[in-house]
Amino acid sequence: MYKAAIFDLDGTLAYTLEDLKTGMNEMLAICSYPLCSTERILENINGGAYEFVRRSLPVHLQDDKEEVDRCFAIYVECYSKHFKDQTCLYDGVADCIAALSAAGMKMAVFSNKQHMHTTALIEKLFPDNPFALVIGQGQFPHKPDPTGALHIAAQFGVTPKEMIFVGDSNVDMTTARNAGMHPVGVTWGYRDRTVLAESGAEIICDTAEALLRAAMQE
Repeated sequence: MYKAAIFDLDGTLAYTLEDLKTGMNEMLAICSYPLCSTERILENINGGAYEFVRRSLPVHLQDDKEEVDRCFAIYVECYSKHFKDQTCLYDGVADCIAALSAAGMKMAVFSNKQHMHTTALIEKLFPDNPFALVIGQGQFPHKPDPTGALHIAAQFGVTPKEMIFVGDSNVDMTTARNAGMHPVGVTWGYRDRTVLAESGAEIICDTAEALLRAAMQE
């Protein structure tokens, strides 16, 4: 078994897309801008909340920092009202995490989602929180910068090579490689198998049961 694991949140542990879409489109409506389709929401996520807002604005406004800042502040208020509405764990994830915890796996969550939303969702989704560290946007540079992941390894007292980094996106796979960890991709999230493979996933899992076996090296 690997000694430790880092998990992405959105698209990996939890389905968050509907609440992200609700929060974004509420902000866009307030600001009288065109709403985003589900496809565009998917295109725009993974770079952190500020970048999510910037990419979701009309193209001619995306380099207008003052307007992006204004819309970002409104988005944070909108998403804060809705981020727990429909967000839920993916099938089998709760059992997978519980089994890893019981086996003694050291686990952390590292997300590009804002820290306050990351911690609140983990508290909701995992009442018996099995994660020793939960880190969202703010304390460290955004993934794929490896600083946050390497901090987690240091806190756990393990080497990067003894860890897996589990995620659903190219950002997560690149973070793992940048940190010298084993990239494990999951296909139930927001990016497909091809993206995961092309961005360096060593293992690709289609189910939570397969993820458990991979983490246990069975």
